[in-house]
Amino acid sequence: MKPLKLLAILLCMALPAHAKVKSNDITFPGNFYTNEITSCKAVNPIAFDNSFTINYVKRLVGYDWPKDWKQNSNSMNVRHSKITEPMGMLKATTHNAVGNDVKDEISVAKELLVALAEADTLYNSIGYIEVRNKPNCYGGNNNINKPCWFHQYQFARDVFADYMITAIWLKDELNKEEFKIVDEYIKKMYKKFIKPSEKQKTDLGFYQMANGGTSILAYASWTNNKKLAAKEINLRFKEIDRLFYKDGYINDNSFRGYRAQWYHSYGLNSALGYVYIAKLWGAEVPEKLQNKLVKASEVANLAITDWDKFKIRSLSKTPSNAILDPIHARKHTHQHAIGLDELMLIITGIELEHDAEYIRKSGKYGTYYGMDVTVGFPPGCIIQ
Repeated sequence: MKPLKLLAILLCMALPAHAKVKSNDITFPGNFYTNEITSCKAVNPIAFDNSFTINYVKRLVGYDWPKDWKQNSNSMNVRHSKITEPMGMLKATTHNAVGNDVKDEISVAKELLVALAEADTLYNSIGYIEVRNKPNCYGGNNNINKPCWFHQYQFARDVFADYMITAIWLKDELNKEEFKIVDEYIKKMYKKFIKPSEKQKTDLGFYQMANGGTSILAYASWTNNKKLAAKEINLRFKEIDRLFYKDGYINDNSFRGYRAQWYHSYGLNSALGYVYIAKLWGAEVPEKLQNKLVKASEVANLAITDWDKFKIRSLSKTPSNAILDPIHARKHTHQHAIGLDELMLIITGIELEHDAEYIRKSGKYGTYYGMDVTVGFPPGCIIQ
């Protein structure tokens, strides 16, 4: 039996019917998704050994994301590559530097981490409190050309989460002054973008970084706050249970018209990645929630093998963010969910069906050099 499949079976065994995570259940592995970062073939073998890589990451330092978003994005399309791709490169190169213990490149990674902090990168983006007072995306009536303020907030929040995870990987390498600069920036950003959302419930859809839950876990790990981690996991488990239906469809995601499959796989991957971290840190997954994740994985496969049958399931009212014009269709697994095959097998024991378009669009390392931007870590590195 393959090691990955055996792990999937073991992780799915003996699941409790109900479980509430307590702070003394939590054990931080030290590197967010693993105890030790090692060299990994699933990550693009890029390095800080040339000026192009360094300068590409430097583009993110102090970048004016609100201006970019205003000029180039609408409710349907978020043009976020100017912030997500440099961060993906920073994460991949840092992962390689730490995994291979290349001291010169670790030093470069630290310099970039500090430079991003000193420039208050992304802090000028709209925060959680402000965005709640802005109009809904799609104008509440499927208008794809309306601005989506939440996207400006969402991608700033998630790139910051990636920053925190990178900082966790470098934490033991930071000197006293470097740590102070990075720590002050993290606490400042957290206060604006994430802390106000700690106890908030989401009732519409499940998207990248577990609707911000992964950001909270990253901060809990950085600050060694087991109480916060436990509270967050309990809240997010309830949220996933609420938003994932018994038959495996996901509230909002699975009903977004011609992009329903795309968003279903996106939300599923995010949930599976979050559950993987929670289990690694000591949480037990309630049986009811586990069953929904299994069903949702089956639905992801159904969408691949029989899209028309997948689409038979509908809601009484079409969501205001549904994509209704077939010219904008995305009939494939989301290309950014590059860890879906590993995560489905590990968490649910189900193999992802062959999806040629997904494979073509995601490529060997995905857009972000092997970093899965929907979960915050490279699932391909879990088991070599």
